[in-house]
Amino acid sequence: MKNLLFYGTTNYGESLNSSNVLKFKELSKNFSTFVMTYGDENKRIEHDYVTIDYIRRPNTLISKYLKFYFLNFKHLKNFCEEKNIDIISAKDPIAALLPTILKKIYKHDFKIVIEHHGDFLNLLLNQRVFKFKFMIKIFLKSLSHYTYKNCDFIRGVEEKYTKTLSAKYNKDFLTFPAWVDYTIYKSMENKREGLIYVGNIIPRKGVLFLIKNFHEYSKKYNLKEKFLIVGEIQNLEYFNECNDYINKNNIDYIQFLDSQLPEDLSKIYSSSRLLLMASNYEGLPRVLIESGLCGTPSLASNIQGIRDPFGKYGGTILYKLNDSRDFQEKLHYLLNHVDIQRNLGEKAITLSSKLSGENRFTENWKKIEEKVYE
Repeated sequence: MKNLLFYGTTNYGESLNSSNVLKFKELSKNFSTFVMTYGDENKRIEHDYVTIDYIRRPNTLISKYLKFYFLNFKHLKNFCEEKNIDIISAKDPIAALLPTILKKIYKHDFKIVIEHHGDFLNLLLNQRVFKFKFMIKIFLKSLSHYTYKNCDFIRGVEEKYTKTLSAKYNKDFLTFPAWVDYTIYKSMENKREGLIYVGNIIPRKGVLFLIKNFHEYSKKYNLKEKFLIVGEIQNLEYFNECNDYINKNNIDYIQFLDSQLPEDLSKIYSSSRLLLMASNYEGLPRVLIESGLCGTPSLASNIQGIRDPFGKYGGTILYKLNDSRDFQEKLHYLLNHVDIQRNLGEKAITLSSKLSGENRFTENWKKIEEKVYE
């Protein structure tokens, strides 16, 4: 059984929720699993199915990036040697830098898998406001080139872009989505009313576009339905811009709701008529798998990562990115055809179950192990 380390900045907290317990329990059938990530303090917690090594998170954003991605070499080295790590799964190409340097210097024989979630640099640089963005992009692009060139495998979530990377760096690859708990996200016999957005409140997610266009559409057709925006406020300036628009226009049918537990989010999905998305960049959106498992159809931008497979197979109607007219026309079509909503919901369940059904996540990781050690 191989020792697998997930290396990234996902905070799992002091205790694991039921979804993460299931994820690591399934992985434990084939791997001894470890996680190195940020936490509130330096601490190692040995759960039943996974050991999580927490590094205390700095307060400032720049310190957070520097510490984990560039200054964590000794800690990572000691951990890999202590636990005899066989495979390191880096959350992104920048997270793969220290494992790559460690392998180069000390001739370790662990394998490095880089997780690829769409156009990484655009995802990162459009999530927040950075000074000297052009210089940062050049620097990160050069680091990414180095880590992709020296990794052993690419694990993508989106087929087309991952194939391009694979060909460029002559690396084998496999595409599959991030973990989604199929036991929590499921269709319930709830009355469906209202529309939802689920995701972080940041510019690249197009939340303001959704607010403005839903408001314009509601005025035009005297629509009385609620629009619930569920997600973490990761960009306060952008959230304030969204909220100011709502207040200035006296809108009472658009509401914000903070991030929810998976069990509560599943109920929200299953009680909603339609999920709205306006992302400018995506890999393979987990929100579309979650909502799909709940039988909720969606209206989303026709970008890479959404167009295939969701627009093609999975219960999603596509509109032209940032095109208000196309968005409102497609929204009108969906809201006035309940039979189309029902048909899309059924397709969404079928595709999402195929992507994230029982043991799928672990089976895909087993395939990666077989490929890197063949």
